[in-house]
Amino acid sequence: MNSNRKGTFQDLNALFVFGALTVLMIHILSFFLANEKTYPWNSDLQAVLIILLKFGRSLFIFATGMLLFYWYQNRQLDWRAFWKKRWRAVILPYVIWTAIFTYFKHQTFDPAVLVEPFFDSLFTGSSFYHLYYIPVYLQLCLLFCLIKPWMERYLNFRWIIVLFIGQAGLYLLYHYLFITPLWAIDWAATPFLSLVKHTYVYGQHYVFMYVFTFALGAYAGMNVDKWRTWVKRLQIPSIVVMASAGVWMAYSYLSGSKSYYESMNIFEPLYLLYTLCVIVSFYPASSYFGKLPKLGPWLSRLAKQNMAIYLVHPLILFLMQSYVIHRLGWSTPSMVLGMFVITPPLCIFLYELTTMSFWFNRKKRVEAKPIFNNQTYKA
Repeated sequence: MNSNRKGTFQDLNALFVFGALTVLMIHILSFFLANEKTYPWNSDLQAVLIILLKFGRSLFIFATGMLLFYWYQNRQLDWRAFWKKRWRAVILPYVIWTAIFTYFKHQTFDPAVLVEPFFDSLFTGSSFYHLYYIPVYLQLCLLFCLIKPWMERYLNFRWIIVLFIGQAGLYLLYHYLFITPLWAIDWAATPFLSLVKHTYVYGQHYVFMYVFTFALGAYAGMNVDKWRTWVKRLQIPSIVVMASAGVWMAYSYLSGSKSYYESMNIFEPLYLLYTLCVIVSFYPASSYFGKLPKLGPWLSRLAKQNMAIYLVHPLILFLMQSYVIHRLGWSTPSMVLGMFVITPPLCIFLYELTTMSFWFNRKKRVEAKPIFNNQTYKA
């Protein structure tokens, strides 16, 4: 790690928490929107909220790039120590919860049914709708290991602009190839064309769709003081642009010029700009909240539970949607709020039960417990 960095880095705690909560809210609203006949509410409001909140993934990717380059800047990277840490914190929990979600998906303990989808899911994150991000995160870590020296030497603000233009250009290319195609192409004609289509259909699974956001985080991590000054100056303009882009995206959906499916696509130049403005707008607030004496430690503790909330929340939501909410008789907004409030603590509790540290520490606690019946007390 960077020897010039001491203590903890509090700038991103609120951003991590905010990102996790937006992901949770999207998944809650998506259920009620898909079941609006059973749980009636304002479907247009739900759809617009889902469309405008789909930046959580980009917040995580930006924060990942910033933390990696902040802590490891200008140091020789120990690959073994680096991946050992991620094995304990990310890969092992991912394997455990992939197994759990594979079981819930197939509802059987039969190895003949579970083994193949389990191993396939480890590489694709396909055992449940949210797990694709963990393989993306591991790709980002591998990319960091491979290009760290180059990034430290060459990455500057000009490269950030070039990467933004390149990323927007890639999104635009995909738009005119697949969403509103300008050419009639038989994508099954050759293996190469099939591969091109695959990169679009499964684009969210691959790191090349997030290069700009990751590089922006890397630049911020290597130039923290400059970044803080820059985002503070640009916060108001970014809020204006963010609000304008949000209004336009909402109008495009509500007016019918874009379908809900098209509006959900974050790989669009406008959404890339919108996400950038969200990052720039929210970062000063995240940095400020992290330094508050009472709120800062709470945010730090909650940010450390990000993996628990992210991995487990679909299971909690599934159980509540299947066995609880139809018995309550609450209004839809009340159920949305109730699920939003109760899910994080349940995620943290359930996640702890699947960690190795919980069981090892439990064993130690049991072994250390005094046997009161064999003790002699003197007055």
